[in-house]
Amino acid sequence: LVFMGQLDVVISPTEPRYWAMMALCAALAVWSLWFFTKKGAENTVARKGLGIAMLAFQGLDLLMFAMVPDMSFSWHRSLPLHLCGINAILMGLNCFWLNRALFSFTAFLGIIGGTHSLLTPQLPSGDALPLMLLFFVKHAALVFVPLVMAKVYGLRFRQWDWIRTYGWTVALSMVLMGLNAMLNLVFPRTDGVIANYMYVWEAPVADNPLVFDWAWPWYLAPLHLALLVHLILLKAAFRKWSPATDVGIPPRWFE
Repeated sequence: LVFMGQLDVVISPTEPRYWAMMALCAALAVWSLWFFTKKGAENTVARKGLGIAMLAFQGLDLLMFAMVPDMSFSWHRSLPLHLCGINAILMGLNCFWLNRALFSFTAFLGIIGGTHSLLTPQLPSGDALPLMLLFFVKHAALVFVPLVMAKVYGLRFRQWDWIRTYGWTVALSMVLMGLNAMLNLVFPRTDGVIANYMYVWEAPVADNPLVFDWAWPWYLAPLHLALLVHLILLKAAFRKWSPATDVGIPPRWFE
């Protein structure tokens, strides 16, 4: 079994494995919503188990480098500093904390980023079956875990959470721009591999209609505009379909 080969493998909807993974993700999402609804908000063991699972997904990404000889750890590529990796860690921790503000950040960006990653998958470490399963399951969890947190545990958005989320995303992207620059300019790799965390050094290669083959920083402009539109639409969707009451969680989490 070869784990590493080509990096940043794009999986197309024309491939049968794409639809097999999408069916798996849909089944996992439906089961998770059913399971946690059945357990109820008072079942803290189930909620904390969900948090452990989210942290384990991200931990497996790092363990692969220790377990598989063909995969080598790299400061330029292997840190969990893409937005989906950061969100997976924060979502896992928030299953223990139930912090409303952290929920708003991870729910907005997890649902948006996870959905786009599933629709236009770009696998950074290769497309061996274990890596592909981990990629799809983790990104599916970024979509359905916020739905579980809202439906079962009563976490909600507030009126201006969408713009606060955008502001934090911009600030985080600027930090990652600096880290990418330091790794690429001060500690460059001899094999040409670059640090591109949060894709703020170069545009991703995923076949996404929002990604344009423009020079830096111009390719970021449509991504920022699309993020704002997604945030507004997602806020409207939650206001329409999510009940106004907070279910099963002590009021202190919503102050």
